[in-house]
Amino acid sequence: MGSGSTTVGLMALASALVLLTHCTHAAAAPSFQQKQAAVAKTWCVAKPSTGEAALRANLEFACSQSDCSAIQGTGGCSALNGGVLLSRASVAMNAYYQARGRNSWNCFFNATGIISITDPSLGTCKYA
Repeated sequence: MGSGSTTVGLMALASALVLLTHCTHAAAAPSFQQKQAAVAKTWCVAKPSTGEAALRANLEFACSQSDCSAIQGTGGCSALNGGVLLSRASVAMNAYYQARGRNSWNCFFNATGIISITDPSLGTCKYA
């Protein structure tokens, strides 16, 4: 075996090891979903001091941009329809916040939203 074929053989072995190492690390790396699950869950709710006009505007905007079925029809929070505007707006704001990736800016709502680390769900009304 000449030095040229030895060099080619060593290069092939080195390439195989690099490829094997890359594949092993890629398979062991956590997925995006696994990383998201490891991050603490947060929710967006309306500040209790928010005025009625702002709550209505937040409700209208959030429902135009995300799924508000929880507060409509037979959704788990639909009993809030005749209830407190603050709660209905909070459910809608949270739906928007969750749908947009739970970024702090997705809970701004003109300084009327606040991020909660405590699940605001109550009874049949489950926040996403």
